[in-house]
Amino acid sequence: MNIFSSPMPHQEYELLKIILEFIVGIIWPVTVLIIIYLFKKEIRTLLVKAKKVELPGGFSFETIEQDITEAKELSIEVKNERKPETQKIIDDANSSFETEANKRMIELGLTPSPSGLNINYYRKIVDIDPRLSLIGLRADLETMLKNLANGFKISIGAKDSVSQITSKLLDNGAITSRQYQFINTLFRICNTAAHGALITKDQALEVIEIAEVLVKEYIAWLSWGFDKN
Repeated sequence: MNIFSSPMPHQEYELLKIILEFIVGIIWPVTVLIIIYLFKKEIRTLLVKAKKVELPGGFSFETIEQDITEAKELSIEVKNERKPETQKIIDDANSSFETEANKRMIELGLTPSPSGLNINYYRKIVDIDPRLSLIGLRADLETMLKNLANGFKISIGAKDSVSQITSKLLDNGAITSRQYQFINTLFRICNTAAHGALITKDQALEVIEIAEVLVKEYIAWLSWGFDKN
């Protein structure tokens, strides 16, 4: 009797089929995990640089590297277009002014800054949670924008979005077109982070450093701009 030509019993066939399906089912997940482990640094670099990462099953998430690059370029342009008197105020400002910033805003009838315009406040939060630091920064920047509108006697609604406020500031000559682009890019970065974008500690610190350019512009406005309106 040739055992190789004998038909396999049904139960044994079904068992073999189940075993084969199980092996096939675990091969790809295990292979993917091995590839991710071996190339985790390279994969992370690609994810950070990507604008949007699409995953199987229709899932996707945003990253912010391109927006950070754009904001950095705009920050340089904003600094380059500063008037000499504005730059002098910024150069003369020191940490003591920052500690008095909220007092100055209260005197002007404005809303105090959550951080007291001390940007290091958000650098410390980065060590705890990079994304949380940008969420807090966004709230501070929004307070600054509303104060600008109030300081320049520009009417804004309680429910006005950041985009609407910046448009009104631009239309009324309170900010330049370059500042308008810069502000909107910063808010886009912070909003993207708040909605779950992939962000590293180094990226968050870079965004905070870029935002400091806007904070210094605001300090200059506090020093002279509102007194003239």
